Amino acid sequence: MRQTVTNMIGTLPPQFFAITVTTVAENLAQLMYSVLMTGYMFRNAQYRLELQQSLDQVALPDKQEKKDAPGYAPGTQKKVSGEVIRWNNVSGAEKIDAFKYIELLEAEIEELNRQIGRTANGQNDLLEYLKSLEPQNLKELTSSAGEDAILAMNTFIKRLLAVSDPDQMKTTVTETSAPELAKLLYWLMVVGYSIRNIEVRFDMERVLGTTLKLAELPPGEAI
Repeated sequence: MRQTVTNMIGTLPPQFFAITVTTVAENLAQLMYSVLMTGYMFRNAQYRLELQQSLDQVALPDKQEKKDAPGYAPGTQKKVSGEVIRWNNVSGAEKIDAFKYIELLEAEIEELNRQIGRTANGQNDLLEYLKSLEPQNLKELTSSAGEDAILAMNTFIKRLLAVSDPDQMKTTVTETSAPELAKLLYWLMVVGYSIRNIEVRFDMERVLGTTLKLAELPPGEAI
């Protein structure tokens, strides 16, 4: 999120350059709405990415070709027998063949090593996922926003601008520094991200018929 805002504002060091941004309220409102929706899109994409990764993990085959550690012969040479008992949160205790259980553990270790490698290389899975999507798929990440979410975004914008009359928005001039604008946009992006979280919670509440603890939006001073 910070990188997205930085790309929008620029990277000139504030200790050497004083950058002032001047625009009318109407243009600022459009920018704020776009940033809110970007945060919403990031959370929606993260939900889909997490689901995809979970399905990929479940779909791991029982046996996989693995990179053998130095000093060991290729392939698997395991002489184990018997069963392992593990606890299932739904069905309780269940038995699994010890050899198969070791294979599952090795597959999980390989997946963890792969994730650690991505983190060490500075790879951002979410950004890579967004880059891989077609334009139509990207549009779907924001077109699913419900009426309540859009209303919440517009309400935020009106309260922040303190101007709601369309004619006044076209003539009211707003001026701020680039660092302050960057803080505002980053906070709005986090708000959009949180709005999607709250929307999902409400959807779960309606489906399950239960009352969930309400999520809180990030405080403005915690930017």
